[in-house]
Amino acid sequence: MQTFLLVILSLIFSSAFAQNQKIEDQIKYKATYELTYSPDSTNIQDLKSEDFNLYLGNKVSIFASMGRTMSDSLKMNLQGRDIGSMDFEERAKRTKTEFEGVIYKGFPEEKISYTYKIIRDQLRYEEDLSQFDWEILSENRTIQGYKVQKAATTFSGRDYIAWFTSEIPISDGPYKFNGLPGLIFEISDTENHYRYSLKSFEKLNNTDPVALETSNFIKSDKEEVLKRIKEYKLNPFAVLERNNTPDRKVTIGFKDGQKEKLLRDYKEKLEKQNNPIEQE
Repeated sequence: MQTFLLVILSLIFSSAFAQNQKIEDQIKYKATYELTYSPDSTNIQDLKSEDFNLYLGNKVSIFASMGRTMSDSLKMNLQGRDIGSMDFEERAKRTKTEFEGVIYKGFPEEKISYTYKIIRDQLRYEEDLSQFDWEILSENRTIQGYKVQKAATTFSGRDYIAWFTSEIPISDGPYKFNGLPGLIFEISDTENHYRYSLKSFEKLNNTDPVALETSNFIKSDKEEVLKRIKEYKLNPFAVLERNNTPDRKVTIGFKDGQKEKLLRDYKEKLEKQNNPIEQE
């Protein structure tokens, strides 16, 4: 378990930043959340779901889809393996994700960093960690044996209701959400387009310290990062060609009409992903 965790963390951290910074931390807990969401605003009843991991340390936390963390681990363990084996094929299926971004809270200090890798470029934009203005309400209930309390906030065009517990005094939660006096167990917008629900919470014993160093990183503003992500999703082949160099060149051989069909499929898929969690 600990080896698997360290592989994930070392891969994600080493690929996320490129300023001359260094931090060491101890990952102590892992929370797993299920996201249920409606990607298409014209068909709200078409619900999708995906699992995410929130790794919690003393200084930083990392939030990424389970598919993303498994993909990183799989890449690290390919050497010497039979890539045609059933084990590899089964694990590869589980790495599929609609959420490639990784969110770091507390690195840099007092900041949230959203990161996304496009070919060889490690993109990042930065936001204030303490951007959430919470209203803590008096209503209580019980979730998974924990007493949780209700709270409300507004974030990026949506109103949210959260349930947190002071029995786990960790001021964190899924996605970018943080700032409550306890771990967030559930949070959803009032239209129920996006809902995160805690599936499990575990303490990780005897983990080795994780050394985080910044490298190969491109910092930009949010608008530019989102623009580049959309461009990549619409036509990854064009982005790949622009990233080719004389020393490192990747080409893809297509059959007649294959590339055009893939581009139509990408465009159609992106058109149905018109209900992002952040609306402004």
